[in-house]
Amino acid sequence: MPDLDALLALDDRWNAAYHHGDPTVLEGVLAADWLGFLPDGRSISRADLITHFPVDPAPTLMIERHAARIHGDTAVTRLTLYEGPNRIQSVLRVYAHADGHWQAISAQVVP
Repeated sequence: MPDLDALLALDDRWNAAYHHGDPTVLEGVLAADWLGFLPDGRSISRADLITHFPVDPAPTLMIERHAARIHGDTAVTRLTLYEGPNRIQSVLRVYAHADGHWQAISAQVVP
């Protein structure tokens, strides 16, 4: 049975990548076929996210996780990013559990 603690640890690694401006962390988090969706409806690939990842994060960046749910071998987390007191975006992340570990397979960003 997939472990919630392992899921949260992986989600925290993704969050830490934002705090440290380190796109290489995502290489171990995102599945090879990861696909994201931006607020304007455009899709973004794993390679695009890693290439365009913010490497100079705001020192006041804060990430608040609102939910984490496991449904069999699939899971979702929901979070909001803030820069100081200003809300930047909310994100729904989708994970799959395979070969004994979690990997992110998709994310939807909303304004």
